[in-house]
Amino acid sequence: MKKKMLIVDDEKSIVDSLGRALVGLDIELITTLDPEKAIEMAKEHVPQVVITDLKMPKMDGLELLEKIKEFNANIQIIMITGHGTIDEAVSAMKKGAYDFIPKPFNKQEIIAVVNRAFEKTALLEENFLLKEKLRQNQSPNFEWGKNRAFKNLIERAGQAAASDATILIQGESGTGKEVLAQHIFSNSTRALKPFITVNCAAIPENLMEAELFGYKKGAFTGAYQDKKGKFQEANCGTIFLDEIGEMPLNVQPKLLRILQEGEVSPVGGANQKVDVRIIAATNKNLRKQVELNLFREDLFYRLNVIPLQIPPLRQRPEDLNGLISFFISKYCKKNKKSNLSLSADALRLMEGYTWPGNVRELENAIERAVILCLGHQITPEDLPDELSHVNDASIQLNLGRGMTLEEIEMTVIQNTLKKNHGDKAKTAEELGISLRTIYRKVDMVAAGHETAGRKPEAEE
Repeated sequence: MKKKMLIVDDEKSIVDSLGRALVGLDIELITTLDPEKAIEMAKEHVPQVVITDLKMPKMDGLELLEKIKEFNANIQIIMITGHGTIDEAVSAMKKGAYDFIPKPFNKQEIIAVVNRAFEKTALLEENFLLKEKLRQNQSPNFEWGKNRAFKNLIERAGQAAASDATILIQGESGTGKEVLAQHIFSNSTRALKPFITVNCAAIPENLMEAELFGYKKGAFTGAYQDKKGKFQEANCGTIFLDEIGEMPLNVQPKLLRILQEGEVSPVGGANQKVDVRIIAATNKNLRKQVELNLFREDLFYRLNVIPLQIPPLRQRPEDLNGLISFFISKYCKKNKKSNLSLSADALRLMEGYTWPGNVRELENAIERAVILCLGHQITPEDLPDELSHVNDASIQLNLGRGMTLEEIEMTVIQNTLKKNHGDKAKTAEELGISLRTIYRKVDMVAAGHETAGRKPEAEE
């Protein structure tokens, strides 16, 4: 972004003098002799830095500072002060001015102060953009969460975010454990520090220790130089240990040491202090893992300071429509499509499905539907086959009231065969029964029809 500076002074000689002092810098200079016009110019041009005289008619520099800060607090304002106004300039700094330049001017001093002011504005804007990026990356199910249990969960997560306490997130696969961890991180005091994600299930057991805690040169064959581990990379920030239930027992004591002492032990090296906030997640029941001696009890209690249990999507039916709308909008933008609507039949299928893969499965289904949709409305044909299969079975069972179990079974098999155009192997796979069973049932039906079609012997 081009550097812009606004110079405000009622004396043209001062404006020209400042312009000459800054001529060697790559700065777009905007000038005015009227402090009242300066406010509109600041809104129009959005300079990163403003230099203004403290004493001016119509409006003094202090009033100008307050009006500019009202609409953009990131703009750094430098005051020009005469000998008798130094105390007033110091007072202005307490109200938000960045610095002051006393008269007569020293060119090198002006350049140094201006450069520092631009650096501060750039840092503030960078921090703002980072926070905005973190906010935008938050999961939509936090916005659409109407389910009471889910709303209570997000409220507890918000309270936990303000602390440095260790958090254990539990829930089925696809419920959004990592997204919840990012939500906590982005609302914490460490939001501008590193956020390191580690999937414990994806790291081979023999590499786990070196990957998490690092190693020193010569610690083992192939260790040609020192290497930082994930905990050192996350220093002063947050580390997210996904699938913590998969962490090998031999590595767990080192993790316990970090929680207790704030120290990591690199392979082949001395202990090192780290300041890391730990958020762990698992789809396993860690209490049962402890009972089976697959997870350390002391580590479990250290991790479980603030437990957060994410409910599966099937227990949050009131959140489904909001999530569907969000994902449709998201993937329409990503695929450069105008916003699509959802047909009533497609919505009925989605509402009747149990979503075993939770929010992740829902998002994948919507992405697929948006890509495959040829019209302006998503229809059942755009959705994954498993949605219609499950709902077909539900309809068949509802129609089977008053029928015997065997009759219901035969109806389901026949309808599924019809849908699959007689493909017995596909039907067996969908219904989770053997191909032999399909053939046997079909033969029984055929034999029944043959018997029913014969005339009694007395009539022949």
